[in-house]
Amino acid sequence: MFTPYTLNGKKVKNRFIRSATNDHLGNADGTVSDAEIEMYDVLGRNDVGIIITGHLSVSPDLAYRADEMQLCIGDDSYIEGLQRIPASIHKYDALAIAQISLAGPRGLNPFDFNDLSTKEMEQIRDWFIDAGVRACKAGFDGVQIHVAHWYLLQAVVNTDVNKRVDSYGGSDENCIRLPKEIIEGIRQKCGADFIIMVKMNAHNTESGEDDYGLLAYYCDTIIKAGANLIEISGRDFAKKSRTDSLYYLEAVKYLKEHFPEMPLSLVGGIFSKDTIEAALETADLVSLSRVLLTQPDFITKLRNGELVKSRCLHCNKCFEVFQTKYERCVFGPVLPKLEESFGQ
Repeated sequence: MFTPYTLNGKKVKNRFIRSATNDHLGNADGTVSDAEIEMYDVLGRNDVGIIITGHLSVSPDLAYRADEMQLCIGDDSYIEGLQRIPASIHKYDALAIAQISLAGPRGLNPFDFNDLSTKEMEQIRDWFIDAGVRACKAGFDGVQIHVAHWYLLQAVVNTDVNKRVDSYGGSDENCIRLPKEIIEGIRQKCGADFIIMVKMNAHNTESGEDDYGLLAYYCDTIIKAGANLIEISGRDFAKKSRTDSLYYLEAVKYLKEHFPEMPLSLVGGIFSKDTIEAALETADLVSLSRVLLTQPDFITKLRNGELVKSRCLHCNKCFEVFQTKYERCVFGPVLPKLEESFGQ
């Protein structure tokens, strides 16, 4: 787990990724707050090899954000503020990745992509590509395209949800076309050295049964389009039992069986030395989220032999206490920025 790794020519000091986590610390105008920079500084000095931001909205319209405090990367005015994030992360020899996303059906102003014209779908594609360019200008090492957790792109690639009859629906090839074109566009405009990661759900049908073949086709397609690493997650992570672990390991095993050289990371149900080691038997890297919410110094303490398991209870209270108790975890502490934003 502390062995270096090379990702698209860039050295990663260990196998740990801070998975994109909505921090709820942004300003209401979509800009970066001082509280966020402090958060990234803490993560950076605690041995995280790759730090992925919380999702950044690619839409220039703030009404299309996932929530009121989501950061925006939808026009050039946000670049200057976003520069503060990689600047704080790079001080600790870590890579900085901007996750870019569009909430779509989960937004403040939700919409059904099936109702959009082909031209409107192409506009969304261009929003993502332009966001990738802005991330590059802001000094990020790369982007992660969010194709998971029921946000817009994940809905598009779900073959049961996608009812379109144009080039963006109607077949497996067309359902993955939008992420594919986004990757190709970012690669063309940002160059060969820019890292492009993709977050994918393990299942992309409503039943979730026997669809690993579809996942393999999607992942192969986006790697060939220019992606450098795929992080495997799932839409049901918050519904897992407290005793579950390594939620999507079987999907990673399936992918490695068919594409041994495909760079993969696993997120979900990784909370101890044992689960990290089990994940790395198959995956190239491991991604942590809730563990680093409750213990930002988890990796440092693991390396120093001070603990072998996180205190995370898998209670999922982190999805609600930020706006009621102004904490990101039931263990605290209270964050003044959260109280400022949600204590009205």
